[in-house]
Amino acid sequence: MRYAAARTKSSWRTIREELVTTSTTRPRTAPATAHASTAPAPAGAAPPRPEPWADSREWIERATAAGQLRVVRGASWQADIGAIAEMLDHTDGSPCVLFDDIPGYPSGHRVLINCNGTQVRQAITLGLPDEQANHDGLMGFWRGVLDGMAPIPPVEVATGPIFENILEGDAVDLTAFPAPIWHPQDGGRYIGTASLNILKDPGTDWVNVGTYRNEIFSPTTMGLYISPGKHGKLIREAWFDKGEPCPVVVVVGADPLLFIGAASSLPFQLDELAWAGGVRGKAIEIVRGLHTGIPFPATAEIAIEGFMYPGELHPEGPYGEFTGYYASGEARTPVVHVKAIYHRNEPIILGCPQGKPPHEDNRALAYLRSAMVEAQLRGAGVPRIAGAWCPPEAAERLMTVIAVDQAYPGHATQALVAGGQVGAAAYIAKIVVVVDPDIDIYSQNDVLWAVMTRCDPARDITIIKRAWSGPLDPATHPDHRQFNSRMLIDATIPWEWRERFADPVVTADMMRASQEHWGWILDPSAKDPRG
Repeated sequence: MRYAAARTKSSWRTIREELVTTSTTRPRTAPATAHASTAPAPAGAAPPRPEPWADSREWIERATAAGQLRVVRGASWQADIGAIAEMLDHTDGSPCVLFDDIPGYPSGHRVLINCNGTQVRQAITLGLPDEQANHDGLMGFWRGVLDGMAPIPPVEVATGPIFENILEGDAVDLTAFPAPIWHPQDGGRYIGTASLNILKDPGTDWVNVGTYRNEIFSPTTMGLYISPGKHGKLIREAWFDKGEPCPVVVVVGADPLLFIGAASSLPFQLDELAWAGGVRGKAIEIVRGLHTGIPFPATAEIAIEGFMYPGELHPEGPYGEFTGYYASGEARTPVVHVKAIYHRNEPIILGCPQGKPPHEDNRALAYLRSAMVEAQLRGAGVPRIAGAWCPPEAAERLMTVIAVDQAYPGHATQALVAGGQVGAAAYIAKIVVVVDPDIDIYSQNDVLWAVMTRCDPARDITIIKRAWSGPLDPATHPDHRQFNSRMLIDATIPWEWRERFADPVVTADMMRASQEHWGWILDPSAKDPRG
């Protein structure tokens, strides 16, 4: 089915906007600030983390208290919500938006987008104090999590808010929720763009949570597209190889932290629900589907339970991909036959549409993915890694920049080859750059300067072929998208004649000294401290 992208009478140019009030969520006591702490931090210690928020509704309250959330009323699902999402994704500092009063749907059936689009909101999601709502705070948090975090297994409870409404049989209707047309040429309505697709391995106790896209086919069926090599696809194929239907629960109203875990390429057979509990510092409460027994969060907004059957395929797509193109066209995907829908009163769809980077999940996942690459490089035996960065502008997966303090001949090459193939960076990547520690890997200007002045193309650029890719890459031929090539760029000072390399005009130490002594000049309101 195709849907017209024409705007409705409530054009987004004239949509009424207003600040969200406490009446838009269930009553709770909002904190005085976004990250209220119970006690001051001791001198020299990290500030204490606030009490973890309980669900997406409490997350909304904290984002509201921080001035980070707006309510937009009257936007259409046919075109307005998708157009607004695109605008927010490509505007630095844009707010999180909660859509309500969507034409054709009851008031209270809502859509939430751009949750993790700023550092402040990422800090809210991670339960960090105000002092860590910045680049260094987020990067330091994820490094610490990966270095010492212990997963906390989920805790099963008898019931939860997700069971406020249970729809089965003739009551099942996926179109009862305001799933948008996110991009003008999308093949249909995608209810799952920030979804948790939860599958259980048929031979083990492994429960995998991944973010895959879910297009509505009919009131009782939807798609579940998974790229090659992803964990969910391995599980689904294991069921199909046995000739059995694959059970699944798709949570399309997840909370922002669980979405980060589901979308972040965590290691094989790691329980994402336990991982999220470890990050939050508190176990995730779960219930089980009445038809599949698959666990899912008890405080979720909307959960869809069903089965996929071997050999049954349905046309799916196109969809606006994370590369910024309708790259995969129309494909065929297994069909989820819905047995039950569970949802809270006044349910909220969590949306994170893809598109031209950077978009919301790029801005958030860049920190986690970069910390994972650093940890995996060290785990692979590459010493003296000074840092890694997966730029949001490159969709936090198409390019990786690594800083290494060279200790021996071939050290930079070792970091290059490993950096393009560790688990967090291997899928669909294009470019790996290795630089010296004096280069600011978070600055595109600095990285480009290193490439232009320390790299000789004939000596320092290597192309490897037949790397792991998939059908979402527009740069490879449509018939050969299982593989792609990688460009490895050594932008370090050449080891053999490093003592003879030209001195830089400006060093990082010089810039720091200037900032410390003269930085007040950059602040129009600052007074000359020299008196």
